Amino acid sequence: MSAVFPLPVAGRPNAIALFAVLIGLLSLQWPLVSLHANRVAPDGDELTVFALGGHWAALAAGGWLLLALAVGLARGRLRAPALALSLAWAASAGYAALTWGAAAHLGTQEWARFAIAGGAWGTLAAVYIGAFALYAEAPRWLALPLAALALLAWIAPYQHLGVVMEYQMAADIFHEELVQHLLLVAAALPPAMIFGAGIGLLAVRKKAFESVLLGFTGLLQTIPSIALFGLLLPVLGLGAKPAILAMVLYGLWPVVVNTHTGLTSVPSAMLDAARGVGMSAWQKFWHVELPLAAPFFVEGVRGAMLMLIGLATVAVLVNAGGLGYFLLRGTEQAVPDLVLLGSLPVVVLAFSADAVMRLLAWSLKRGQHD
Repeated sequence: MSAVFPLPVAGRPNAIALFAVLIGLLSLQWPLVSLHANRVAPDGDELTVFALGGHWAALAAGGWLLLALAVGLARGRLRAPALALSLAWAASAGYAALTWGAAAHLGTQEWARFAIAGGAWGTLAAVYIGAFALYAEAPRWLALPLAALALLAWIAPYQHLGVVMEYQMAADIFHEELVQHLLLVAAALPPAMIFGAGIGLLAVRKKAFESVLLGFTGLLQTIPSIALFGLLLPVLGLGAKPAILAMVLYGLWPVVVNTHTGLTSVPSAMLDAARGVGMSAWQKFWHVELPLAAPFFVEGVRGAMLMLIGLATVAVLVNAGGLGYFLLRGTEQAVPDLVLLGSLPVVVLAFSADAVMRLLAWSLKRGQHD
């Protein structure tokens, strides 16, 4: 994230938070939800947060404006809680408008539903950017907006949202496909880790093969996923086998590159010192190179895991199941909410995996400094 957004500099306004305010206020002008007569109705009545009620608009706008004011505070004891409280206010107001606000406008139409529209996604993006700005300044205070959203998620009504209706109609299938999606990732990740680490280590130890190994694994990334699945069908047939093999091949690249980078970044002075105290090649690798390269390896595993979580959605094309089932069926039936039922869990899985792996990499780097 720091490569995308510059971290705040002491004494300067938090430009990331101000950008979040801008996106949040602009999102108030966009449709928050779209009211459809039934699940296949192509057009619906688009409603902004203002159409849902002036009080919802006032709450949401007030939260974003308070965040802008909090950015202007001098760095001190009040700044971090002010940022956290204002972000929690803005995020909670948007969430409440999407749930309680939209539910109040549903009426008595039996088959009517609300689809999540652009304003909701814009607000989500603003909250995410604002959360990053808060994390950059005061990581501990990020718990406040997260706790507020968790509380609202627990008590808010959802029966009016189309994606929830689709889940209620296909709950058993959803759980089966979710488990299958996780099993595909769990089956493909360990081989990708093992072979990727081995190829990266071999590329470091055997310089003559370095360009060939890195070039080959990089070449695999240029093959479109659907094409690779198709190439494996005549050999392995339909089912999980071609899906897992294709996912393993795609998952190699991040692990190979980061393993290679981690091992080649070990300072030569430390290697010389290890040899100077009489360490064998194995001892030098185990006690010096591996600990220093471990954070890079974890970053490679993180990249592979995120790639595989997304790639598993394509596995449905070879009859391997997964959450891509809902994307395919939703597209065939022209039901956007069904597509959303398959894509939202993939996003949640990716964000969760990213957070866990980033925390692991951070703990390893912190352990090195300690």
